[in-house]
Amino acid sequence: MRMKIAYEMNPPRIMVSSSNSNRSERFDLQSLSSDIERFYSRVMALDGLAYMIHVTDSVLGIPRLSSIRIGREIMHRYKQRTRCSIRVRDRNMNAVLQLVTDAILDGIDGLLIIKGDEPKHSSVDSAVKPSSVVKFLNEHGFSKHIRLYLSIDAENYSEDELNRKVSAEPHGLITQSISSLEPLALLADRVKANNMCIIPCIMVPSPKNRTSAASINLDWSKYEQDVESFVLEAYRLCGEVMVTSPNSFNDGIDILKRLMQGKAFPERYMQRGSEKVGAVYREKEVEKFDEGGSMKGNNTP
Repeated sequence: MRMKIAYEMNPPRIMVSSSNSNRSERFDLQSLSSDIERFYSRVMALDGLAYMIHVTDSVLGIPRLSSIRIGREIMHRYKQRTRCSIRVRDRNMNAVLQLVTDAILDGIDGLLIIKGDEPKHSSVDSAVKPSSVVKFLNEHGFSKHIRLYLSIDAENYSEDELNRKVSAEPHGLITQSISSLEPLALLADRVKANNMCIIPCIMVPSPKNRTSAASINLDWSKYEQDVESFVLEAYRLCGEVMVTSPNSFNDGIDILKRLMQGKAFPERYMQRGSEKVGAVYREKEVEKFDEGGSMKGNNTP
């Protein structure tokens, strides 16, 4: 059985730093085209290694190519399953509905609705809340055609926050980068009890990723010496994981190769007794999705 390991990717930046101009950044089509080519070469390198590619949306508020546009290319040109983030901080509901509809028409597998980091360039906060967006999309039938997710900090959330997210009835929750398994296990039990899935995000401990880890106060000391076992145990708990390596693609793909090719996937991680991991919510998925993983449009969530 193929492991459900998604790989997170940041689309190319729209503007680049310029040392030959009085302006700190500028739009350079030639540079952007080169970055796009490099991005898709990495997509091709992930073929057969990642179960799904997760495309982010302007991480750290830095303008990047649209996650939906990139996702469409990955789906149709490179034939790989794709999930996308959509930030709502600087979008009103009309703009969100346009993106969600585009994602459905393009065959995107799922959408992670997030608030998003404060934009690098001045922008008015729309005050749209991710949980409210998911609730609205559920009430108006969008969730019949695409999986909807919300984000959560698995190690630092309040009861009110968790209840608010669960009450919005997303397909599942995707965590921010985790540092330990104990709080994840507790959260996973609670989320799955509500017939939802949970997908932990794990950052690859690499020297090039230290700055990113420090920016979110991530301490990877508990798994730094044995990343594979940490990922496998998180997988056993949740039935899917997402790997991220924001500043080192080589280190990220190395972990995937070691997980997918370099070592056998122990049977104990695939099953818990006679019940497969995540069976509570996957029984629900069987009714909603066809064998190819695309959403059937005539079933209720």
